[in-house]
Amino acid sequence: MATAMIHPDAISQTYDNVFHLNAVRWAIESKNSSPLNLGAFTGISAYPSGWHGIVALVAEITGATIPVAVNGTSIAIGSLAWPLSSLYLSFGVAGFRRATAIVTLIFSAGFSTFPILMIDWGVLYPNLLSISVLPAALGLAFTAMGLGYHPRPSAPIAWLSLCVALAGVALAHPSTFVALLAFALPGALAVYYFRMRALVSRRTQDATRMAVRLTVLLAGGLVLLTLVWYFLRPPSDAANWRVVETPPQAIGELLLNAPLGRPALEVLSICLIAGIVHMLCTRSRRWLIGSYLVGAALFFFAAGYNAPIRQFVTGVWYFDSFRLAALLPVATIGPAVVGALYLLDLLRMKVGALDRSPFARRRMPGTPGTARRWVVMAVLLFPALVLMVPPLLPANFAAYQAHWQYRSDENSALLSPDERALLERLPLTTRSDASIAGLPSSGAALAYALSGRHVIQPHILTTHGSDVDVVNAGLKDAAEFPSVCESVRSLKVRYVLDFGTRTVTGTLPGYGGVMDLKENSSLKLIDSEGSHARLYEVVACW
Repeated sequence: MATAMIHPDAISQTYDNVFHLNAVRWAIESKNSSPLNLGAFTGISAYPSGWHGIVALVAEITGATIPVAVNGTSIAIGSLAWPLSSLYLSFGVAGFRRATAIVTLIFSAGFSTFPILMIDWGVLYPNLLSISVLPAALGLAFTAMGLGYHPRPSAPIAWLSLCVALAGVALAHPSTFVALLAFALPGALAVYYFRMRALVSRRTQDATRMAVRLTVLLAGGLVLLTLVWYFLRPPSDAANWRVVETPPQAIGELLLNAPLGRPALEVLSICLIAGIVHMLCTRSRRWLIGSYLVGAALFFFAAGYNAPIRQFVTGVWYFDSFRLAALLPVATIGPAVVGALYLLDLLRMKVGALDRSPFARRRMPGTPGTARRWVVMAVLLFPALVLMVPPLLPANFAAYQAHWQYRSDENSALLSPDERALLERLPLTTRSDASIAGLPSSGAALAYALSGRHVIQPHILTTHGSDVDVVNAGLKDAAEFPSVCESVRSLKVRYVLDFGTRTVTGTLPGYGGVMDLKENSSLKLIDSEGSHARLYEVVACW
């Protein structure tokens, strides 16, 4: 992750980063990272703010700049929270063994879609946090239902712990909360089946009443899940991602753990298939297979199946195959670890049998049996290790792809080095009680995050009043139109940034008053950097 970010204070040159960096500044200054407060920041009802609250605390405690706090927090989430969360789930579904920990930590670092994809695509920092803690929350759900190997506390403690986890996941991002419900559903159905089978065999009146209660509870849960699934989704006009591949391609990528054309993880795929086959043959933990199939189906519908049902199934995630590809490791790691442990146990048995054979004694006379076993296992495991090491190298495909989003040069989509230097001088060149106008998609909106100066439009898509529209459309000609000056004074606009026409979204209509600026009776140039970064003072209205 650090390789992808290039430098501690680098920023992602992507569309959503304008909102995320400014929202952290807003949480710090308002001392309030409530979802309702963070939503009001851009004029919407609410926004999941768990990640922004954590970064705001990190910045306040350490005194780091917002970009450094963002990157440091994201690295901690991806490299500490994610593997430990995965470890909790693996212990619950595969048992408490040293091999479980080793295999889980290797696998959690080897996925090409998580965690790095969430600092690449988007950027989706709230999804990074919510998906990182999702395995632990899923493990708590299995524990509360009495499934797996975790020692189960008393029922009230188990369910209370799960409720805390559910709240945390939802606060980080509601779509991951829905994914948690979907991944836990096969486990709930398994518990219902086991309980009903036991009750039916008793054939008593009490057993019948209990069976009816369980059936009503399950039906109510399914109805609630359907309602949550339907209503907890973005507006239809905001969810417009199309399929990115054919159905056979999506299926092939699932088999090879190579979603969205990323490198195949052959060892992981072998372990995944071995785990599924092992659980089917031993008739144990088959609900875990169901959780994997749920994750695979979500990705399949988003990435490669263009039909009306796709809107209902994947609408919670904007029909976005990238978001659902990031969820796949959560559904994959449990069965893959089970399969890896099964193959290791099988290998240990074969090595033990080989060690006792006359051939081994003749080839290594006088060598203790334990040493012979280690030699044989090392020879057999070497090819697997060769395949497992490349995905763990810093310069792997995922990090290489992501690092292009953090490069800062004259062609950067959001901020060039000259533009950033100009923004960081704003505390010296502007008044603290003034507001700054500018084309937000050119990076001008980041004046708030990087310098603390107020901007009239802190995000590219912001619900704002008519005064902002008037300023955006007519500021450079304010001296000729008194109505523009009324809006300028109402918003306290004393400065405007001009970063040229290179934007992260392309040119948007309605911003002619803050583009292609020159000194005139309305504006005076007071600072510049390079050939495109300009800061003007509004002189017409004050």
